[in-house]
Amino acid sequence: MLLMTFGLITLSTWLGCHAYRRFALRTGFLDHPGHRSAHEVPTPTGAGTIMVALFFVSVLLVALDGQLSRDVVMALPAVLLVAAIGLIDDAVALPWRIRAPVHVGAAAWCIYWIGFPMLPLPGAELHLGFAGSLFGIVALVWLLNLYNFMDGIDGLAAGEAVFVTTGAWLLGGGAGADWSVINLCLLAVTLGFLVINWPRAQVFMGDVGSGFVGLMLGMLVLGSVDVGVWTWMILLGYFVTDACLTITTRLVRGDNIAESHSLHAYQHLARAFGSRNTRLGIMAVNLLWLLPIAFLSEVFQGYGALLLILAALPLLVGQHLCGAGRLKPTLAVLAR
Repeated sequence: MLLMTFGLITLSTWLGCHAYRRFALRTGFLDHPGHRSAHEVPTPTGAGTIMVALFFVSVLLVALDGQLSRDVVMALPAVLLVAAIGLIDDAVALPWRIRAPVHVGAAAWCIYWIGFPMLPLPGAELHLGFAGSLFGIVALVWLLNLYNFMDGIDGLAAGEAVFVTTGAWLLGGGAGADWSVINLCLLAVTLGFLVINWPRAQVFMGDVGSGFVGLMLGMLVLGSVDVGVWTWMILLGYFVTDACLTITTRLVRGDNIAESHSLHAYQHLARAFGSRNTRLGIMAVNLLWLLPIAFLSEVFQGYGALLLILAALPLLVGQHLCGAGRLKPTLAVLAR
């Protein structure tokens, strides 16, 4: 039943995005290229609405089958709130002061129902209590915005979501209850979307989609019991390090971080080597570096934090050399 639902939702997402593309072209709901854009022609945006709609259809089906707990079901409406404000932002470009309270409120609602997990350490378990809840709210807000920052070239954000959800599902043993089911539903809609978003992208997910995917991944990181929190963070390693290093570098330099930019390491790489090679390079990092370390994190869960540091340090060094947060890369080969 679960795998049949997965297949139907994946196919329905692909078909739904094609139908949405025709609608967006008729109504002019397009993302027009600008000086910071990686695309060259106006492209339908906001197709994340199809992902959100079919995700909740799949959740309803598995909930009726009795595979979801009350806390999981109660946490999910926050995603609709984030998706709704994202869709409005796609249409009229809302300022941060309007989006921020919605994001914080949605994150707080999630933490109320999910809580903040215990953090395994060598020979100990760290329980943060109320401080953990506050940190969890900040982390969810950051992750849903981080995902928007990293949605800059065709297939990258959707491909990352497919990698992370597939990796977590495999490392978790393919269990079939609660957050593992939610993970599989998220994998289904992102996989269906990825097919039509693969270069050259026929549609973009927009803020409605990136906020939805980012918040859902954050909820999985905090709520999942089949896969450890450190393992999730390792799987998300490239996106987290690139976004965090970029914004930290810009803050130190005194930039206005509310202004849009194209200074992430992956954007410097795309300008130097092309979107295709950049995307393939990040996929290689995910599969050949992060996935094996994530596997070790599941085997040696008490050492997950140390393995996360091991996974992140080379990425941070490489991204710094690629110019994350700076106008020009350090490496001369990228500055051409």
